[in-house]
Amino acid sequence: MNRIIATVMALTVLSGCTSVQYNGNQSHVKDVNYPELGTIVTAYVGDHMVQKGKITEEKVLVVDNMIDGALYSIPAKTYLQIGYDNLQDFYSASGVNRGFLADPIDALSLVRRNNAELCVVTTFGGSSCYKGDFHRESRLSERGNNFQQTLLYSGRIGDKINISYREFSNNTARPAFNNDVEYDLSSSMRIGYKGAVIDVIKADNSSITYKVVRNFL
Repeated sequence: MNRIIATVMALTVLSGCTSVQYNGNQSHVKDVNYPELGTIVTAYVGDHMVQKGKITEEKVLVVDNMIDGALYSIPAKTYLQIGYDNLQDFYSASGVNRGFLADPIDALSLVRRNNAELCVVTTFGGSSCYKGDFHRESRLSERGNNFQQTLLYSGRIGDKINISYREFSNNTARPAFNNDVEYDLSSSMRIGYKGAVIDVIKADNSSITYKVVRNFL
């Protein structure tokens, strides 16, 4: 039995005493202003024609394939960043499983360098590190202060095109501010809504080609 325990513990890569930082996610706010004024673009039915607002992006770790380690198994899923220090990022270990002989789990850690291994940090400060398929990325935060205005293309019938206006706050649609508008292109190829001005170049029931003169005010 002692030999088995020694063999299993030898598979654990100890990187000194790791202190998990819980100083939050390195989120950032990004301005959305699409498309660039004067650029000719094409949108299809259901696509965003015009967008303006702010979105908050947060850092996450994506494990693409299950990492089945000697002491811990890390399921394929997205793990939210919970902190960072000068060398590494820390992620929630929710869903990570530990073996019978393994220490309790505190967090996941990943050093900021190429080919770094993903480590399971224990409540005692030790860590077990594994190779695998994983990567960092940014995603739209569900907790951030997000607000967007958008126009969507809804198709053409005869000389008339249909445009839908939508507002989103913190990733949730605001139905009271939604509206569907119809424009007669036989009267004018320039359309506008809430300060946004668009020159329509051509449109059919599946797509619209246009140029934005001014975005939402």
